[in-house]
Amino acid sequence: MTIPTQTTISTLIEQYDALFFDSFGVLVDGVNPLPGAVDLVDRMNTEHMNYFVVTNDASASLDSRVKTFASKGFSIPKKRIINSGSQMTGYISENGLQGAPTLVLGTQDAKDYATSAGAKLVSLDSGEEPDIVVLGHSGPYDWESTLEDLLALFSRRFQQNNPVCLVLPNPDFIYPNGPGVFGFGAAAFVNTLEQALERLHGRNDSLIATKLGKPYAPIFNAAIDRAGTANAVMIGDQLETDIFGANSAGIDSAVVTTGINRRSTADEFGDVPDELTPRYILASLV
Repeated sequence: MTIPTQTTISTLIEQYDALFFDSFGVLVDGVNPLPGAVDLVDRMNTEHMNYFVVTNDASASLDSRVKTFASKGFSIPKKRIINSGSQMTGYISENGLQGAPTLVLGTQDAKDYATSAGAKLVSLDSGEEPDIVVLGHSGPYDWESTLEDLLALFSRRFQQNNPVCLVLPNPDFIYPNGPGVFGFGAAAFVNTLEQALERLHGRNDSLIATKLGKPYAPIFNAAIDRAGTANAVMIGDQLETDIFGANSAGIDSAVVTTGINRRSTADEFGDVPDELTPRYILASLV
């Protein structure tokens, strides 16, 4: 059984060559900066520390995210941000999907990630069917009708032995959206679609979404490559994404208590599987 220990941000800075931070629930509560976060970023910038914001956000461009951080008092350069949306480039390139008709459900920035990777955008009501469907953001949509349209498309193409690729950049099921407020992520709707397809056709890899963000390997590989070291610690608020992903990637993990996770002592992790258990509990960024 893995037993997490209490630690401080100063201890983590001393022990590791790189620090990875989740955004929502760690640096911001979804609206405002969390206590100590702005001062910590200023300290890391001043002392030229090797840090990165590793976020599942796929709804905003890196430039937009820099501006949003700045509006909240953070000075975080674009080179310090690694997000799930930017992993689209690698996915499309590695799978030879440049030029493939692609439906992106999400913001304009989410669509821009796909087009910059070489995809050709189509809409649900266009005459050309997509070969790729990207769920880049959870709203706003009439999800009942959208899921019914997608269910019909995926089911028919699967039966034609020409399955559509389903891509989920952001695997967050829920996310903090302000103090005590939470929103459903795109993963909640992908999960519904996957379960419906399994009921109809049985379990098949071609009916399961490719996930690009935490806890999956692509975003952690990108973070480790950018940092130039695997002697890193992932600081996050969600056991299922931040902590599980870091543990799977072979790097250490620290959980905060300011986001989704509410466990604050080692005893409270007694019923948590080892793969979801952090090495550390970080009570504060101060």
